[in-house]
Amino acid sequence: MNEIQNYSAKERIINKDDPADKAYMIKSGSVRVFLEDGTKTIDLATLKEGDIFGETAIFEGGTYGANVEADEDCKLLVITPESLKEMLESANPVMRAMLEMLIKRLKNTNEALLKSETREFMDIALI
Repeated sequence: MNEIQNYSAKERIINKDDPADKAYMIKSGSVRVFLEDGTKTIDLATLKEGDIFGETAIFEGGTYGANVEADEDCKLLVITPESLKEMLESANPVMRAMLEMLIKRLKNTNEALLKSETREFMDIALI
């Protein structure tokens, strides 16, 4: 159903704004989630074994909201939109609604963080 993919340290896994065609669960290793504006890099998170990333974008059918690269060699379980849909269809309707709400809130929070960080970078550049 879902395949395992291997990535080497510093290898790019996801590029921001690319079409979201899969999510990943970390089976071993760790990844770095970050944003770039051309001159600055904003680290958002370091994810480790058991963590999932890319799920928000494939859940909404959009694009990825951040870059992700392997922090160290890692093995990732690929989660396709089809397999996610199967999991959601079998989920309790209340849990599914809660998940949808949490994903929307997370997306809004991430967008607000990016705007805040971008303003801070611009303020520093003007000094």
